[in-house]
Amino acid sequence: MANASTTGFGLRAVMTVGNTPATSGQSEYHIQTAPGVASNKGDPMSFNDGGATAGEAGMVQDASFTVTDDGGNGGTAWTTANSALLLGVFNGAFFIDATGKPTFANNIVAGQTTSADYNTGSDDITAFIIDNPNQEYVVKADAALAQTLLGVNPMQGFNTNNYTATANLSGQSITTLDVGSAATTAMFTAVRSANDPENRDKTVAGSNWVVVAAPASALFN
Repeated sequence: MANASTTGFGLRAVMTVGNTPATSGQSEYHIQTAPGVASNKGDPMSFNDGGATAGEAGMVQDASFTVTDDGGNGGTAWTTANSALLLGVFNGAFFIDATGKPTFANNIVAGQTTSADYNTGSDDITAFIIDNPNQEYVVKADAALAQTLLGVNPMQGFNTNNYTATANLSGQSITTLDVGSAATTAMFTAVRSANDPENRDKTVAGSNWVVVAAPASALFN
């Protein structure tokens, strides 16, 4: 039976490993003002590894970039060998906009301009990232995902697709699990079906899966 939807919704935090309730704990990091690409709620995030042009060093970015990084430089497909390790998943931001208005947002658009915070003197954007290494996420697969890819040794992981747009004005990511990226150097390990009654046909695109950060991919593992 076909799945009800093939449209992605990013990485949605659910339970933590051991089926214990998630606290939605998050930490504060920084995105540079006027970033080269967007960060949307539900995107995987890492420290910037795009060559550290002026203002980039120590900032965070959408880890799934393949065309450009947050400084506007050329990007590469994410691997544990050539990319900054995963911090977690983007869960919104705070910044002072160009008019001086304090602003909370679900996403940061490419080129977002800011002004200096009166308290800190910085025009950086504060990014809230769910960074618990034991966090489980639900994500939609972009193609059929065979049960045989789960639990193999060496462990296979998957990247997420690089979508800079959002589905609507909510700022929610529409990224999906890139089934074709299966590799031991990828971001997330699929551990089980999410058992969504309308989206659990594994033989076609659109099934929902529970994933965790792959053992070698996460900064805090």
